[in-house]
Amino acid sequence: MATLEERFQTGLEMRGQLAGGQGRIDKGAVPAAYDLAPDLYRISTESLYGSIWSRPGLDIRYRAIATLTVAAIQLTTQVRSHIRNALNVGIAPEEIIEILMMVAFYGGIPAAYNGLAVTKEVLEERGMHVVLPETFDPSLEPTTLYERGIAKHRELISDVFGYHPTEPTPVERALDVLMHEYLWGAVWTRPGLDMKSRIVCALAALVVRGQYDVSVRRMIEGALRFGLTRTEIMEIGMQLAFYVGVLPARAFMHIANTVFRSPEFSPGEARGL
Repeated sequence: MATLEERFQTGLEMRGQLAGGQGRIDKGAVPAAYDLAPDLYRISTESLYGSIWSRPGLDIRYRAIATLTVAAIQLTTQVRSHIRNALNVGIAPEEIIEILMMVAFYGGIPAAYNGLAVTKEVLEERGMHVVLPETFDPSLEPTTLYERGIAKHRELISDVFGYHPTEPTPVERALDVLMHEYLWGAVWTRPGLDMKSRIVCALAALVVRGQYDVSVRRMIEGALRFGLTRTEIMEIGMQLAFYVGVLPARAFMHIANTVFRSPEFSPGEARGL
């Protein structure tokens, strides 16, 4: 087991990697706060950066995507730091924009536009000018967009309406139609972000909410069917514990473990992780 000092040094190295070697290793995103609670800086560097960001089992790219998603949804001032971190670990500006388009549906339009505005500022700091091409076709028939969304949704979940515990009302059905047209048909099908990254983004958004057992369960099932491993899914919960709080993260991990034990995913296998 690593000593606390070894964890601290590992954490400093991880902070440096995320900062892109730009001298922000010791001060982080909110330097004004560290003088008030110097022990918290030490503890978070050891535990979050030295013991979680540095864990195997989930590539740093997906850790950065999950963390950026949560920061954007929370409307935190630290979203700027997480955008920079994402760029520094190799996530393209276009991919960051696509992540924030996902946030529009999972965290709300205000969160998405706030993140996009900060992204524009960060890119301009680096002398980068990025504008996504317009790929949405407004001439499509709504039925075509809906069918496209149903098809994309079914790549993860065959019974796309199975999350209704009771017969949905007409209003709920109308919302389902809109989500299949625009979330699944217009956003999940966009070419600028790979499917695995979109799944990580969606899972992170569900973790930050800390509830919705059926929706979480179904997305975890879809992630497994797509090819994410049990370890990767559990590491998403682990990664976000310090960003959303341990209780929502632990609840997500518990739901994941029950999915792993279900007949579809556990025939003849060891139980849980």
